Amino acid sequence: MPRRASRWIVFALACTVGASLAAQGQPPPRDEAKVDLPDGDGKKILETACTTCHALDEVIKFKGYNTKDEWRDVVGTMVKYGAELKDPEIEVLIDYLGKHFSKQ
Repeated sequence: MPRRASRWIVFALACTVGASLAAQGQPPPRDEAKVDLPDGDGKKILETACTTCHALDEVIKFKGYNTKDEWRDVVGTMVKYGAELKDPEIEVLIDYLGKHFSKQ
């Protein structure tokens, strides 16, 4: 089988599995082991509070995209959506995201 055709088959199978899981109300599996967060006071907060609703890759894919103030807005929105963060944790998380994931 030509190499190009085998890639399309793998892609089609991945889409089928993802669609099947979505139809069952389950998110597709993620490989959290690949996420390597920088050390800092907000790391543990990010790993625990943010992953109750989504994978860490949903956060780190925005590295370099937001300013610290924009991260503040994002965190505020997530709290409105139900992220369980205490007031002191919010500022620690915003500082962490601002330091390690903001535009340079």
